[in-house]
Amino acid sequence: MATVVVVGRLPALPPVPTPPGAGRWSALKDYRYMVITALDGIMSMHGSVLVFALPLWIVGHTDAPRWFVGTSVLLNTIMVVVLQVRASRGIDSNASAARAWRRAGWAFLAGLSLIGLASGLPAWSAVPLILLGVGAHTLGELLHAAGSFELRYNLAPAHAQGQYSGVFRFGSGLTSVAAPSLLAWACLDAGTSGWLLMGGLFLVVGLAVPHAVRWAEQPHPGETARGATA
Repeated sequence: MATVVVVGRLPALPPVPTPPGAGRWSALKDYRYMVITALDGIMSMHGSVLVFALPLWIVGHTDAPRWFVGTSVLLNTIMVVVLQVRASRGIDSNASAARAWRRAGWAFLAGLSLIGLASGLPAWSAVPLILLGVGAHTLGELLHAAGSFELRYNLAPAHAQGQYSGVFRFGSGLTSVAAPSLLAWACLDAGTSGWLLMGGLFLVVGLAVPHAVRWAEQPHPGETARGATA
């Protein structure tokens, strides 16, 4: 009911006419947007870290108490509730969204490294390391989410927002299917080095995104630049 009230207060917007020659599958043919979609898909694998890899890591590879699994998830939830709006403040352009992804990459590297280093340590030192790792990882989640929302809509043509958004979400959906298997191999089988490897992967994506966004902003023949800001 609350959602109905909020949505009902939004202003009505007229539909944007489709330009001549625009096809039904234009999003799949927009290779620049597809590159951003692929990068977002890879980065979106972070969503399986705290709900899949971390609990198994705590129970099977650290001396932290088993009940600590719930504590780490609780910390993530509290941080998201308290910091989501604040973390997204100022992310209102392609450039700021790309910078947010870059910061997210560094946050993921820090978070996964701290979690991975907890293996083999006594509980009194493993617990704070994991907590710090979860905190850094959650900050990366918030930055990536804010940047992802901005780029998803800002890089899509106004007349095809639904089509482009569907393709964008499909990319992250595909990687969410593969994420548990990849994380099981990297983080659980390979141990600490695997956590560092995954953190490095997220960092590489974060560093690549600003370059990919600048490339995606460049207009195709007959277009004006999409979502570019001064």
